[in-house]
Formats: sequence, structure tokens, C-alpha cells
Amino acid sequence: MPAAPGPSAHVRHSAAVSLYAAGFTTAFGAHSIAANLGGYTGARHEPLLVLGVLLAVYDGAEVALKPVFGALADRVGPRPVLLGGLAAFAVFSAAFALAADPALVGVARFGQGAAAAAFSPAAGALVARLNPAARQGRAFGGYGLYKSLGYAAGPLLGGLLVAAGGLRLLFAVLAVLAAAVAAGAAVTVPAVPPQPRRRQTVLDLARRLGSRGFLGPVACLAAATAALAAGVGFLPVRGAAAGLGPVATGAAVSLLAVA
Repeated sequence: MPAAPGPSAHVRHSAAVSLYAAGFTTAFGAHSIAANLGGYTGARHEPLLVLGVLLAVYDGAEVALKPVFGALADRVGPRPVLLGGLAAFAVFSAAFALAADPALVGVARFGQGAAAAAFSPAAGALVARLNPAARQGRAFGGYGLYKSLGYAAGPLLGGLLVAAGGLRLLFAVLAVLAAAVAAGAAVTVPAVPPQPRRRQTVLDLARRLGSRGFLGPVACLAAATAALAAGVGFLPVRGAAAGLGPVATGAAVSLLAVA
């Protein structure tokens, strides 16, 4: 039986816009807030340990849950995981913006990290599934470019938003961005069937999660994420101590991300 034809070039292009925007959203959400948490904890006279915890809850949730949501995407298909993750990111961001309670920033960051753990790998899986093998290098290059733009621009744009309206404004912008990307993806990203897989028990899953092939890459990802988060989160603290505002410290972190 001949293979079913893939999506048309128009469908691939329309889907790519939404998937690249999802990649930008997760990167922008990660760095725009992380680069401004130092100012938040400094204004509340919190110790550096609190800043470290606030940085860790987002990255910890993302690192720990990405394999779980990746497996879920294999089971039910990546599109529902993409849309659900984007919707959850929008909800947690909007909840903090509306609550007007600075103490909830840790809860909001954990929810954002968990949501990003869902839609980020799902977007990558869809980039692979919707493009033929001959175009996958170019497609992943574009996806990586937009994530890099989010990482690089996030601290500076986040600093501008915080200077204009505080963390609440930044979270509100992230809520609108995630909701808009989710709406666009719901229209432009076609459904793809789950990957064929053999039936597994809970014991099989536990063995996979405890294997060296799983734990090694996750440990490396966690170490790299921790190193990057330390630079993004603690550099603004030094800048604030030197009298720099959120825009200047955000620009410095953006230069670090570009480098």
C-alpha cells in the first residue's frame, strides 16, 4: 500500500508559523521573567536563596516533566499536548497578573514550567512529523532560530515591560501571547496520528525512566539548564546592586544569551 501523502506546502507553512511562535513563547517566557526575578526579590529584601528557588521551580518542572509529556505526545498525538500546554501557560500567566499577589510568583512559575514542558517538545515533534525528511533540517533550523530569538530578546523586552508596569504587566503579556499562539495553532496545525508503539505496563515505564539512557541525558539537560539559569537570574542582581534598572540589566542578559 502506498504511503499517504503528507501535508501540502501551504499547510506546512501555516503550521510552521504557529510552531515557531510556540518555540519563541517558551524561550521568551523563560528568560523574560528569570532576568527580572532578581529585582523582585531585591525589592522585597529576600535572600538569594529565595531567588534560587524561584529560578529552580520553572526549570525543575520543565526538565522533570518534558520526558513525561513527550511520552504522552507519543500516546495521544502531539497536537493535543501542544494546545493544552499553551492554554495552561496562558492560564497560569493570567492568574498571576490578575491575582495581584506577589507571593504567588513561585506557583505561577511552576505552572508555566510544567506547561512549557508540554508544548515545547510537542511543537518539536510536530515540526518533525509535518515535514518530509528532505526539509527537516531547514524546518528545525527555523524552529531553533525562533527559540533563540526568544532567549535573546526575552530579558531586554521583559525589562522594558517590568519598567513600564511591573511583573504583573509581563505576566499579562505572556498570557496574551500564549493564548494567541494557542488559537493560531488550533486553526493551522493539523492533527497527526500517535506514533505506533507496543503496549507497555507501568513496570515497563518505570524501567525506562530509571535506565541510564534516560537518566544520563536528563542529568546533562538539568546541569546545562542550571548553569544558564544561574547566569540569567543572578547577573541582574549584580546589576541592580550597581544601580542599574531592569532595562539595563535585561540588555546585559540579552547580550549574554546572544554570546
